[in-house]
Amino acid sequence: MISNKVMKTEEFDDSIYYRLPCSCGSDDHDVTLEFEHDKKFPGMLFLNMYKDLSWSSYWGDVNIFQIIWRRIKISLRILFVGYIEVQESFIFKGEDHIDAFIEALHEGKLLMQNKTKGKNK
Repeated sequence: MISNKVMKTEEFDDSIYYRLPCSCGSDDHDVTLEFEHDKKFPGMLFLNMYKDLSWSSYWGDVNIFQIIWRRIKISLRILFVGYIEVQESFIFKGEDHIDAFIEALHEGKLLMQNKTKGKNK
């Protein structure tokens, strides 16, 4: 059974969802794992990870002019390049949290494999 802050939130015929909260305590940093199989691709399992990412012009020790300049730069990048790249951290609190994450990955994989095998019979 999955424990230590990792929880199964939904289970359907073709997908299973898990929620992994960040140890920093903010709900905004949670990761959602989705395991799914698609009838169109027999034998393939998909792992989708969802996480809200953010970009802030207020990061660091900046004044109002630097904030405005950062906003202009990022707006121009989106306008001319079409995207921005952002990264965000996820904090595991101890080995138990990591082990629960690994257990969720393993359980989701096995459940989807069993459902796929059951539909192929």
